[in-house]
Amino acid sequence: MLDFSKIGKTTFVYNILYDYVGIVFRFIYYRKFQVAGRRNLPRKSRGSDGFVVICNHQNGLLDALGIICAVAPYKPVFIARGDIFRKESVGRMLRMLRILPAFRQREGEAENLDKNHIVFQYAVNVLREGGVVALFPEAGHQNRHFLGTFKKGFARIAFEYAEACNFQKDVKILPMGHYYSGYFGMQQDLLMNIGEPINIADLYDTYKESPERARHLLNIRARERVESLMLNIEEVDNYDAVEQLCEMYVPVYKKKKGIKNWRLKHHLAAKRQLNNALKRTGYGKDGSAEGDAAADLISKGARYVANLKQLRLDDRVVEHANVGGFIARTLLWIVLLPLFIASAAINAIPLGIGARISSKAKDKMLVPSFRLGVGLISFLVWYLLLFAAVWIVFKKFWIALLALLVLPLTLLLDHNAKALGSKLMNRIRKLRLQARRDPLYAETVALRRDIMNYLEQI
Repeated sequence: MLDFSKIGKTTFVYNILYDYVGIVFRFIYYRKFQVAGRRNLPRKSRGSDGFVVICNHQNGLLDALGIICAVAPYKPVFIARGDIFRKESVGRMLRMLRILPAFRQREGEAENLDKNHIVFQYAVNVLREGGVVALFPEAGHQNRHFLGTFKKGFARIAFEYAEACNFQKDVKILPMGHYYSGYFGMQQDLLMNIGEPINIADLYDTYKESPERARHLLNIRARERVESLMLNIEEVDNYDAVEQLCEMYVPVYKKKKGIKNWRLKHHLAAKRQLNNALKRTGYGKDGSAEGDAAADLISKGARYVANLKQLRLDDRVVEHANVGGFIARTLLWIVLLPLFIASAAINAIPLGIGARISSKAKDKMLVPSFRLGVGLISFLVWYLLLFAAVWIVFKKFWIALLALLVLPLTLLLDHNAKALGSKLMNRIRKLRLQARRDPLYAETVALRRDIMNYLEQI
């Protein structure tokens, strides 16, 4: 096993990557990156105590980068699955990125399980030095807005840290929750929700008598806290319907609350409110009158989602697409078409590389991670080559530098051009359906009206 004794120290290369990736992640890859609850982040000062960060896991590498950006200026050490460390070269790179291995039997690491004690000691040392250790207790990313069961690795580290401090410190665990407006593609929105630290001092006596019971109790407490910071849709059979209903409830919530300064945390709160109302009825399966109403709503939501797929429309187009808006967007697209074409040509090669490599990912939830990871390298290299080419052609450094600063904007322009084109196609389909008075479209509009009437009564 590699030597991780200096895992708590950052290297020059790590610090350069930290700044570069942070800028790309916050200001280019995501349209909105917001952090709620930063007041709960412990103050960083000389001699301050370390703490453990736990968070739900949905989107591979992007989850970890979200934590890194949210807890700045802290630079957390992560713990990841041990099987990815098998190749020594890969292990050295992960060590440089401040990632520790955790070994699990289900990943074919049964012979290395005894090494977890050593890894946890490395993590404890990081905490004793005032650092931060971040873990995903689900021990694997979950598909969609869902919270899986928690493993107890984080609890072992927290209690071993407390034991190393002779139980004289109130060890803190900082719960966090991710909320993504969309998992795939750039220019989505991401909210990092930071909750109040979980104190475990009241479990010290229990731990001294029964470590396993103390870890179990902490596990339950921590999962409840993380769940309160995210959207957890537990209805597997009708997941798409419930998610669509939650999205449709957002404007209703906004109107009822009269919120003027609308932020992502309000968007999450709206979806959580409806999801929790449905969850209380077992998603319409508890047999009560309220449950029957919820079941009927979910059934309508499922039909609505199926109709949208068949019509190849999205809910926003059905909701409020009008001829005036369609004409304005079409004219804008035509006027900007030369810029769109130029932007597409400039970014075609690195985008193609990312698409080709990410297509090999067997797990679709890792596609965004592949694209971002590859893009961080391919776009940097490509833009530097273009910078050199402009410098050679024009023989002016300032022109080349200006071009380098403009190049990321062409990427955003290319993305927005494709998004605008997709919206225009949606609106064209809607206008065609309206013109020929399509019965399925009429049914879908009526179905949406029924759903909104119910949601407004909640």
